[in-house]
Amino acid sequence: MRILYFSTPPFADCDFPLVREFQRRGHEVFYFIDLPPYFLRSTIIDIKHQIQTNEIFLASKYKEFEVYRDYMSLENVYVINRTQKSALHPRNIALYLKFIKIVNKINPDIINVVGGINELSSFLLKFKRKLVLTVHDPFPHTGEQSLRREFFRKLAMRNIPRFILLNEKQKGEFIKRYKLRSEQVFNSRLGVYDCIHNFIKKVDDQAQPIKNILFFGRISPYKGVEYLLEAMKLVHQKIPDATLTIAGGGKIYFDLAPYQNLPYIEIRNHYIGMEELAELIARTQIVVCPYTDATQSGVIMTAYSLCKPVIATAVGGLVEMVDDGKSGLLVPPKNVEALASSICMLLSKYDRLISMETFIRHRYYEGEYSWGNITRDYINVYSL
Repeated sequence: MRILYFSTPPFADCDFPLVREFQRRGHEVFYFIDLPPYFLRSTIIDIKHQIQTNEIFLASKYKEFEVYRDYMSLENVYVINRTQKSALHPRNIALYLKFIKIVNKINPDIINVVGGINELSSFLLKFKRKLVLTVHDPFPHTGEQSLRREFFRKLAMRNIPRFILLNEKQKGEFIKRYKLRSEQVFNSRLGVYDCIHNFIKKVDDQAQPIKNILFFGRISPYKGVEYLLEAMKLVHQKIPDATLTIAGGGKIYFDLAPYQNLPYIEIRNHYIGMEELAELIARTQIVVCPYTDATQSGVIMTAYSLCKPVIATAVGGLVEMVDDGKSGLLVPPKNVEALASSICMLLSKYDRLISMETFIRHRYYEGEYSWGNITRDYINVYSL
């Protein structure tokens, strides 16, 4: 099958393993990454300086992609390199008109758009019969709503014939809200974000995980970081040698002052590159997702890639991603005491942590949630 896969850097950590699996199975994949100036450092893509030319070229022209050459084929991986922030800048419009000509030339069997559409990617609606939209966020997160986003969301829902949701829980509400037919909406899931293994060799293999709890990812109001910080005060009272690391870029939306001088809390408020992230996860015991609302979480899949158990709140699709008691623990949202109790329980039972790591390894690398099975879901939708 000839697949045109269109995405943006924020989804690269889950796109790369899927595209690689398509390649392994003999499908012809043309992977286009829309690269505006504000997405240069995002998930697994860490471009220090953008090439100052509005052009479409092979991603390998950026040396930062070379680290993935042994992970997947870069032969048909392209960057839509737009140097102007405004989507409606004449240079960007001209670039996308050129992209549409390339799509016509490729003549794919299917066009998989990831995330959503905007002023530029809406040009792809010209090929609406071939379109499939992978929906990472069926509904806007707290603090991230806007009239512009909602306009393009509704435009996509009215014009794209097939949708892939990455959790089952929100399917019914998604269909109802956007007045879709049930036969238009399909379910799949995220697999482990195993690109991180490209960086593990840079981590000291002899370093043993310490009693560390890790939050990582973009900081935003719906992430609930303030509840984790409060929970850590309670954890410290029971387990004095436990530490917490908060790692991620984004605006701090709460008062940070009460936590800045606590010796058992480290806050790294900057973009976390893959080498730094690999080291942080390798040397932690538990990853925590204290979100107040959610769809599914790439953070969980990144943690699982190194078989680290996750404590998460029971919101959105997280309840499908964390098998309570097996791959981690679920707690009520905004419940500081429950969060602290779960952290203390896992830190105090090393044998349970090990059994969770074993469960994650079997399920996500060898079992039903492997990328091989996920790829079959996509091909089934493409073939309809």
